[in-house]
Formats: sequence, structure tokens, C-alpha cells
Amino acid sequence: MGQIEVLMPGQKVVAVFGFCDIRQFTSITECLQQDTMVFVNHIGSILHTDVHRSGGAANKNIGDAFLFVWKLQSNYSGIESLKSRTQSMIAERSLACFIKCSLHIRYSNDYGVLSHYKDHPKVQERFKENDGAEFSIKLGFGLHVGWAIEGAIGSEYKIDVSYLSPHVNIAARLEAATKQLKTDILFSSSLFDLLSPLVQVRS
Repeated sequence: MGQIEVLMPGQKVVAVFGFCDIRQFTSITECLQQDTMVFVNHIGSILHTDVHRSGGAANKNIGDAFLFVWKLQSNYSGIESLKSRTQSMIAERSLACFIKCSLHIRYSNDYGVLSHYKDHPKVQERFKENDGAEFSIKLGFGLHVGWAIEGAIGSEYKIDVSYLSPHVNIAARLEAATKQLKTDILFSSSLFDLLSPLVQVRS
């Protein structure tokens, strides 16, 4: 049986990085307890399906957070070097994907697999003083484009393919800012610059 070599340099790639996070996750897990895994997998199924259909790839899940990647190209020398129709289409697909994800989560809250969580006794008790509003599952989404080092992180016991760079962190910070700005989706000016003029006007 062959061995996997993990002590290898990564490669520089350029991609759209999408970061999303389940709101009020700590409180929800305290209510659901052992059902938390099923809950996260229900959300993951919705997100993974939409991202896959848009040409992106699921990279990792850390509890309440998901990272998705839409690769562009490796020879990166600024946003202007990327702005071809093909690259614009990838950027637009990533944005359209997160809009669809947000809508599908809302739909699932009312009619899909997430709808029964609002009737969970402990969830109702925990969130009954939520300004009179009915409880629903909400996610925040952040999108940014830039470079990252793609490679294997781990040891002979466990290996994950990961992306390391400040640009991945920017996507995470954009998602975090959705809570303060009370919006579902935020994307950076770098991503905006990649969009076609028609989509920019509508964004």
C-alpha cells in the first residue's frame, strides 16, 4: 500500500471564495442536542447541491461554517487580468448561487426539511421571546475573489485539502458583517469588479 506525501508545497490559485454561517448556531445546538448532526446535514445538502450546480466546490465545514470555492485561474496579476467573459460568468454564478441558497433556505423553513425545527419544543421555548416573530433558520453569506495557496494540511493520520490566504479570511469577515448590517449577503468590491456591467447595475 502506497503512502501519501503531505510535506509538499501548495500551489497558488485564484478563486471566488464563498463563506456562509448558520445564525444562532450555539443556541440551536443546545436545543437539538444529538439531532444537531442531522440539522447541519440538512443545511449542507441544500448548500452543496446549489454550489455543485453552479460549478463550485464544497471545501470544508467547521460546525456552523461552510467554505465554498469557484476556481478562476492561476496566473493572477490583478482583477483586470481576470476580467474575461468566462471569469465574469464564474463570478456571476457564485453570486447567483448564494442568492439561490438564501432563497432555498427560506423555502425550506416554510415547506421543506427545515420546517419541523420551528415546531421543536425546546426551540420554541428558547426563542419564544423573539420579538413575537416566528423562529426560522437563517444564514449569512460572504463572497470575495483573490488568490490562495491550495494544498494538503495534515499528517499521515489525517489530511484535508485547504485554502490559506488573507482572501479566504476576507470572505469570512464579509459574512460576519452581514449580522451588523442585517443583510443575508455581502460581497467585496473585487468580486463586483468582475461582474458584467449589466449585473453590476442590478447588484
